[in-house]
Amino acid sequence: MSVLKAQGLGKIYSSKGNLVYKALENIDLEVESGEFVGVMGPSGSGKTTLLNLLATIDRPTSGTIEINGVNPTKLSDNKLALFRRRELGFVFQDFNLLDTLSLKENIIIPLVMDGMSPKLIEQRLTPIAEMLQIEAILEKRTYEVSGGQKQRAAIARAIIHKPSLVLADELTGNLDSKAAKDVMDALKEMNETFKATVLMVTHDPFSASYCKRIVFIKDGRFFSEIRRGSNRQAFFQQILDALSVLGGNFDDVPFARA
Repeated sequence: MSVLKAQGLGKIYSSKGNLVYKALENIDLEVESGEFVGVMGPSGSGKTTLLNLLATIDRPTSGTIEINGVNPTKLSDNKLALFRRRELGFVFQDFNLLDTLSLKENIIIPLVMDGMSPKLIEQRLTPIAEMLQIEAILEKRTYEVSGGQKQRAAIARAIIHKPSLVLADELTGNLDSKAAKDVMDALKEMNETFKATVLMVTHDPFSASYCKRIVFIKDGRFFSEIRRGSNRQAFFQQILDALSVLGGNFDDVPFARA
């Protein structure tokens, strides 16, 4: 069953001088329930624009998006805010955690906003915190923990309300290689154990090698797609090969991290 279905997606930006910039053109993308999909492309290829459209932060100029059979662009502002809160989970490069709250308070925000009882909140939180190995630091503030621990807390927050789709944006961008590996291992386990459907935008081949499928875009258009077999190391090499064909600037990709 498709959790996400985008058809003919396009986004055009125009400036005051009537300059028109096509950020995305005719993108088709389908993500099945429980899939872990990566989106890659050179700088300026349209990755962030695509993510913003799927996250309902921006509206497409053309084409349609359906998430769990609902077209979010047809919803009123109030209904869209509720839809975003309940159906989507987000993990960002800069964590987006509130410094004034403990990690636990940050993680449970979606459940508190929905009025869930403290007892049910604890039942939801415990297995996720254990799996992400953050149960010992739940009472700490964000400035008391490492970047990798912050990002694992952000993954917990993105998943705790059981969203239909988790959207991740360069989630290892601010982490060293050890923390990046820990975070990607955690996200992979979330995907496999909780059957969370994940779409991740990244320029890092190491992070991308955790995905089951990668969609490459270039100049705002679909370019190619590859699927992972059983061997992640072989998939990593496939990704490097695909990126070399794709060309363009990859923000000094850390190629030596396999």
